[in-house]
Amino acid sequence: MPRFYFHLRTPDGLVPDDTGLDLVGIEAAYLDACRSIPAMAAELLQRRVDPSRHGFEITDRGGQILMEIPFTEIARANPAPARPAGADWRAAKAGQQRTADLTASIQETERALLATLRETRALLDRAREVSDRGCGLVQA
Repeated sequence: MPRFYFHLRTPDGLVPDDTGLDLVGIEAAYLDACRSIPAMAAELLQRRVDPSRHGFEITDRGGQILMEIPFTEIARANPAPARPAGADWRAAKAGQQRTADLTASIQETERALLATLRETRALLDRAREVSDRGCGLVQA
């Protein structure tokens, strides 16, 4: 399972997340960040800090930024999170389908190979039997 890091971008700079979370994918990371933004924004407002100047940078283990989520994306009147900007959902869905198709193809190939292996073993066993009988006849 991939690990995602949720660095907090503030007007003063970046507050790094050194721990991260293991999540099933980038969409789960996005939703996790979205769930935490309202409470964080409320806390900032109580301290009289403008949450609209904050956001998350979600990165992978190598530090590559996978997604940026400004607090304004979630802390607006519409509480439902939008899909991440820049994510090509059609390509992701097509990639998912290709992966499923390839997995099915590999499984079918594996079943065929195992059947061939069973047949080969049976033929070898039969050949040994015939050879052993043939050798016995020659010695008699």
